[in-house]
Amino acid sequence: MPGIAAAQTREDQHVSAISVQTLLHTSAVSLVDPVRQRRARAIADYQDLIFAGWALAPIVAFWWLWQAGQAARLRDTLRRRLRDPWLHRGAFGAALGALATIAALPFAFAGYRVAHSVGLTQQTIPNWFLDELLRLATISLITAIVVALVLALVDCTRLWYLVFIGILYVTALVIVAVEPVLLSPLTSSEGPASAAVVAQGDTIARALDTSTVPLVITGTSQRTSALLARTSGLGPFARILIGDQALQVMTPGERQFMLARQYAHERDHDVLLLTLAGITLFVFAAALAVLISDRIGFRRDDDPLARLPLVGTFLGIAVLLLYPAFNALERTAEWHADAVALTAVSDRSSGVRLLVRRADDDLITLCGRRTVRWYFESRPPLGSRIAAISKTTDPCPR
Repeated sequence: MPGIAAAQTREDQHVSAISVQTLLHTSAVSLVDPVRQRRARAIADYQDLIFAGWALAPIVAFWWLWQAGQAARLRDTLRRRLRDPWLHRGAFGAALGALATIAALPFAFAGYRVAHSVGLTQQTIPNWFLDELLRLATISLITAIVVALVLALVDCTRLWYLVFIGILYVTALVIVAVEPVLLSPLTSSEGPASAAVVAQGDTIARALDTSTVPLVITGTSQRTSALLARTSGLGPFARILIGDQALQVMTPGERQFMLARQYAHERDHDVLLLTLAGITLFVFAAALAVLISDRIGFRRDDDPLARLPLVGTFLGIAVLLLYPAFNALERTAEWHADAVALTAVSDRSSGVRLLVRRADDDLITLCGRRTVRWYFESRPPLGSRIAAISKTTDPCPR
């Protein structure tokens, strides 16, 4: 316990000192810090507005690119300089990826500054810009490959969309499967969990009648102070990733509940199911985008390549319309994970303590605004989850 006490802030120490009786019989509203809740509400409002701007900026940029005729000019310039169809199509796709990232950059920076100003991240501005530069390069490369591949398939077969859908599913599943082994180590330092944590995880796995998976400690504190843990990967590559910051401040009981929730996700194959759902919704959004864009007449300088920004415009709109559907699936998975965890962990007070700590440390509102949480929130309200675990009155109106 001395190591935990040394890592805990004043807010953490307050949460750790709450008695079991208080945790199990007191309303969630009385358990959290009211000052930090007011701050959390203001942050949530800012984040919702920033997200809206971040999501809409690329849509507006794509519409301008097509409507102003700049897409056709860019296409002609690339064709003159790059004779090979794969090259000029790929370059056009890379330009679209770069445009989308740059258009959203001011809103991404605003989100970073909000998080930094309230202590949710210690990342410096140069390091943040370096991360964004790497993200821009990655998105540009992906869009270059996708555009070149799709147009090549269009040239080869009328059933190009069926081939592309198959490639999309396989590629996405492979990336998700190997992410904790090949991709996650590129973004943060990692190391194996201690023997005590592994033993605790093995006990949870046996209680849930599921196979054990490697427990990995990730250096999340380099970028954020949030208490993060997640299940990642598929099959032999499955891992439970635990942020070092979370491990430092959680009590053994909280750690046990956290591991139970992650093993619940692993047992129920939530990573696979949510991946399949996400791909399916994206395919549906792409179909809508192509259908709507085909209803808009061709300009004199249009061709399939120059019209891609128009398709991107409607794809962005369709994704935004379907976004709450995916969030609803995630909320269902989180509700179920809490319920399954309680079948393996008898200490309900530690589950409540963990969620109270998250509300205070990560500046998360207990309920959020009822008018918008159905759209923005990927997890059930913390207040509702606390009430379900402690069997007290739910403070969050439905």
